[in-house]
Amino acid sequence: GGQSAMLMHASSSLLLSSSSPPHLGSSLTPHLSCSSSSRALAFRPREPSRVVIASALEGRGSRSFEKFIGRTRPDKVPDNYGRGGWYGMVFSGLGPAGAAVFTNPFDVAKVRMQLQGEASSGGKKVYKNVFDCIIKTLQSEGLEGTQRGLTAAIIREGSKNFFRIGLFEPVLDQLHGTEHKTAPVWKRLVAGGISGAVGAMICNPIEIVKTRLQASSVAATSVGYQGYKYKGFLDSFRVITRQEGASALWLGTGISTIRSILATSANMTVNSISKEKLLHDPHYAHLGFKPGAITDGVCAMFSGLACVAANNPADVIRTRLYNQPFKIVNGKRVGEYYPSTLGCAMSILRSEGPLAFWKGFTGHYLRTGPHYIVCFVFIGYLQRGARYLKEQDNRRRWESEYIHPDVFITAYTLIRMNTLFVKYADHDTKTWTFE
Repeated sequence: GGQSAMLMHASSSLLLSSSSPPHLGSSLTPHLSCSSSSRALAFRPREPSRVVIASALEGRGSRSFEKFIGRTRPDKVPDNYGRGGWYGMVFSGLGPAGAAVFTNPFDVAKVRMQLQGEASSGGKKVYKNVFDCIIKTLQSEGLEGTQRGLTAAIIREGSKNFFRIGLFEPVLDQLHGTEHKTAPVWKRLVAGGISGAVGAMICNPIEIVKTRLQASSVAATSVGYQGYKYKGFLDSFRVITRQEGASALWLGTGISTIRSILATSANMTVNSISKEKLLHDPHYAHLGFKPGAITDGVCAMFSGLACVAANNPADVIRTRLYNQPFKIVNGKRVGEYYPSTLGCAMSILRSEGPLAFWKGFTGHYLRTGPHYIVCFVFIGYLQRGARYLKEQDNRRRWESEYIHPDVFITAYTLIRMNTLFVKYADHDTKTWTFE
């Protein structure tokens, strides 16, 4: 501050070619010779790193330069910003939680389709298909019936996917590193399996509550065991803990973890690979996909189909285990229908045949497909929004630190005149002088 304002006029010894503009940076200490109308001058800023070159408007006979001081632009936001770390994990929970509001009716139908025909509960079959299930549920139980377990579904999606989707990028980075562009399929499958297992083991109690609430019905069209009657989400935890013991909240953790490993590895692998292909592979360039909601939705549709194909058998087994009644034998909780995960699988195979493992497939996909589309679109918007805000914050910091110091210089290059004019400002006195 406190430096006088002046104008420097350099002679043709500093000719500026249109193809090679001078690189003025933190080491700028030019000695400018002058014409007969101007005195010779050596310009040595007190703080060379605070020299700023601001762009002149592009026009005929002139060239504009970027603003810079030591660096030519604000800090670049990393490509994976918003996909990893705490931001990535929070966004991975918020997106699916919002999607659950729209897709829960299909989840209710899927659970009930998987329970109907269960030999141990009478083998009752009521629904022809998932749409018939939704219609009959709506007729007999109203809108509330199609949204049973909604609170549990929202909390389940938010908490489980906080780990299941949110950990995928960090785990993959640890397995593959960030210096390589494309991770092989097996590393993606392993990353998805690890993140899926963590989410399943942590959130199993919510899965049990959600399944029982969605299966519960007082209508004549009810299927499966109907002995669990809870007043709501929190009440279900209280009743289960009191009647079955806290350990009951971890019933079926093994099959739930297997299911989540299969689902997450297939889902995240297909989603990430398809997105890379559509956006970066020249073979698909003619399709015109760009980063945005459409690409997120298309990739989610493919990954949802892969997810359902991989985990539907495990999902049927888990639904049966979660919803079966129990008895206490020697102080331990024992399922009345199925003694174990393997016992459940063998019972289904013997009494209902191998196709029973694919019960509810249509409902599963009609729930999972739209769910993944909505949740990955939501996640994409959140990630791009966070990236945009970070870019704006970096620019504000850059401008605050470098574009508005006490002293700054604005250079205009006039190529046709082969001269350099520099305007030097003193912001303490708010004066501009020209010489």
